Amino acid sequence: MSLLKVQNLSARIGRQVVLDDVSFDIEPGECVAVVGGSGAGKSTLLRCLMGLQRPAVPVGGFLAFNGQITEFDTSRRSGKPQGIAYVSQNPDHGFDPLKRLQWQWRQTARAVTGTRDFSTSQQGLLNELGLGPLGGSFPHQWSRGMQQRLLVGMALLGEPSLLILDEPTSALDPLIAAQVLRSVMAYVRKHDVALLIVTHDLALAARHANRTAIMTSGRIVEFGETRKLLRAPETTYGQLLVNHRDWNLSANQEATDSVAAE
Repeated sequence: MSLLKVQNLSARIGRQVVLDDVSFDIEPGECVAVVGGSGAGKSTLLRCLMGLQRPAVPVGGFLAFNGQITEFDTSRRSGKPQGIAYVSQNPDHGFDPLKRLQWQWRQTARAVTGTRDFSTSQQGLLNELGLGPLGGSFPHQWSRGMQQRLLVGMALLGEPSLLILDEPTSALDPLIAAQVLRSVMAYVRKHDVALLIVTHDLALAARHANRTAIMTSGRIVEFGETRKLLRAPETTYGQLLVNHRDWNLSANQEATDSVAAE
């Protein structure tokens, strides 16, 4: 049984269709990537999954998560389903630059767990993500890679079943991005957390995703086992995306391998 199933999701902005009959699923503990260029509809898809209805309004289809079904055309949800956590693509959007990181962590913990007390399990979570004590640091005193991992840690405070990463490497240089993804993947595999990565980076999908959905013009045109899909895409857009010179996995693999060997 799927952890998350999206079936026939359609959404509009005014009269314009921005998502058209989108369907995909995620199994427990699985990593799925949604890839596509700018304007493909990836951000709109995420907003619908998170229960947001502006600027796009869902008009059809349903979402099933952890056995609970939400009809997109009749529901007026005010928030994301319980058990889903989201991490934005830019650490700058995740922190108040004038507040210490420890204060921001405790505020998040209070909202998620009901207590601001810093527990040994929370320090264990930070350790697993390669982070030490927060101390009295402000966001600018931490590297962007450390900030991104801390955002992931905050998202994991509620022990979600599904973690969504929105363009997790777009604001980071390749070496730092590889470090962040290595830490996150180790954690989700150990704790059996499903992962949805939304990205324009096919190399990222090739390294980490069990299955990949290719999205363009508000539609998922291919969805299947990642390496099979990348070896032999069936659609014209999939072939164009796979053959594009900038995605080449081998060109980026050296940086990732050197970080993994540290």
